[in-house]
Amino acid sequence: MNRTYVQQQRLWLEVAELALRRWDLRADELRWLGHGSKAIIRVRAMDADYILRLYLPEQVNVKWLRSELTWLSNLRRATDLLAPFPLPAPVNGIEETLLELRHDRLPQARIAYAALFEFIAGDTKSARDLRPVDVFRVGEYLGLLHTIGQFSPPAGFDRPGLQWEGIFGDDSPYASLATRDLIGDEQRAILDDLALRLRRPLSNLAARGGATGLIHADLLAKNIVFRERTIAALDFEFCGWGFFLYDLAPLLWELKGERARDYAELEAAIWRGYTSIRPLADSDRELLEPFIAARQYASIRWLLANLGNPTVKQVATSLIAERCEELKGFLESGMLRRSTPTL
Repeated sequence: MNRTYVQQQRLWLEVAELALRRWDLRADELRWLGHGSKAIIRVRAMDADYILRLYLPEQVNVKWLRSELTWLSNLRRATDLLAPFPLPAPVNGIEETLLELRHDRLPQARIAYAALFEFIAGDTKSARDLRPVDVFRVGEYLGLLHTIGQFSPPAGFDRPGLQWEGIFGDDSPYASLATRDLIGDEQRAILDDLALRLRRPLSNLAARGGATGLIHADLLAKNIVFRERTIAALDFEFCGWGFFLYDLAPLLWELKGERARDYAELEAAIWRGYTSIRPLADSDRELLEPFIAARQYASIRWLLANLGNPTVKQVATSLIAERCEELKGFLESGMLRRSTPTL
């Protein structure tokens, strides 16, 4: 049975109350933040703030989700990096960070999964408002994430691969490119040419060793909280095993579209911040542009994966065509020039 958005929201708030009891919390206030692949609710309880995320089983890979929570828990235990910290709750005498809930009005299996996080206070900024010093701090954070944030995962740890095959191939966490009614033959040829062009340099980079590990993979401006002396990264939903340099690409890709006039200064700032923690050869900086193009490719697959969102569906066909034209320009010049909106 189809439900209106308001009905869905009311149902999720009921599920939220059910979930919070499992953490022995009673909400003083629930603030609806949004619903896509998950429902996100800000909770005020016992003079503290939390973020509750609720997932339907058909919209989430539970093994991937448990592994994401494992990495986030390790970041808290082993580093000073600020990231969402999943709070454990007792389940049959064991502390668990992902709980299974049952509610008669949930669809299909009548099951939802819940994860509760500490709320991270701070300021958010749009890409248009970021200063070079802000971008420098993002680079520092990613350098630390790629060094002290790495760990030896336990048995059963499973996150998607975001190396060449994970970005461009069929073995990818992103949506399939088989949606032929949205991608024409000319556009498909551009995407195939890009994948072929980047296969050798990315394969060579992977073979060097030390170039891959666990990455955030979606550090856009909206996923960054600025504190007085540091930043926090939010929303590790797309984290996986990938190229460290690819982690710089989402924000740079966004800045190309929003800050073309001072993009060079901002790219230099993130590179200085990153290499102040993780020194690299100057030649490695030349890989940023290919990784930004790879991010554009991934953005097209993201559009295909989110056609259930009415806003995305309305613009997907035209936006995919425009982004393919921008990738055509990259193939001709080696530079990606963006004018398409980020969404």
